[in-house]
Amino acid sequence: MNTISYALQLYTVRDHMERNPARTLKEVKAMGYDHVETAGLAGLSPEEFRHLLDEAGLTAISGHVGMDTLAEDLDAVIDMARTLGHEYVVAPWVGNERKSTRETWAQYGREMEAAGFVMKEHGLTLCYHNHAHEYEIIDGETALDILFDAAEPGALGVELDVYWTRFAGHDPLEEIAKYAGRLPLIHLKDMTEGDSPTYTELGKGILDWASIVAAAKAAGVEWYIVEQDACPTDSLESARISAEFVKNL
Repeated sequence: MNTISYALQLYTVRDHMERNPARTLKEVKAMGYDHVETAGLAGLSPEEFRHLLDEAGLTAISGHVGMDTLAEDLDAVIDMARTLGHEYVVAPWVGNERKSTRETWAQYGREMEAAGFVMKEHGLTLCYHNHAHEYEIIDGETALDILFDAAEPGALGVELDVYWTRFAGHDPLEEIAKYAGRLPLIHLKDMTEGDSPTYTELGKGILDWASIVAAAKAAGVEWYIVEQDACPTDSLESARISAEFVKNL
């Protein structure tokens, strides 16, 4: 029996979303997801996208929004999130073009902290989602730690992507424990074995999901979000395979 609340990051099926979002959302629902995380709105307005979610019987618990959009039009981000029914807004990327200095990473943390405090006034929680490059060591600390240390935990939460944590050579269990109490969202993404790992469906790779989920529960994770950046087969089929696995965690 499933004991976790899970969702699908729609970036997984972005090719289908671009072609036919209404049909794709209904297929996502049919394969067993009741909740999703958005990554763009397939060219639709927030109102139009919410209508498609409602038609499909889906709830969008969170959404990814670019750092530039957060900085340039926070009011619009808040309006969009409330229209879509989000609990969380996630900044998914401080890119490789960012300068790797302690002060730069700390500044991004402070900027997100400021946005996060505003969002809290509207019932939203801002989180940051990691990739691998944030694990660069700067003056003895990872860039990710510098970023989060610069922001109050109440203003900026963590959406930990365990694939990218492992890809960067760090232990997902240690990172989950480190951010306990600040970690409402976690990305479930499996990794193939070998010297050149890539993405695969949940349960088909090398990550120890029983241990990860146990650690995440202890850390207070609320939502477990399935994501696959690239799929070896049709993306909807990959999402379905992962749905069958996550139902039994």
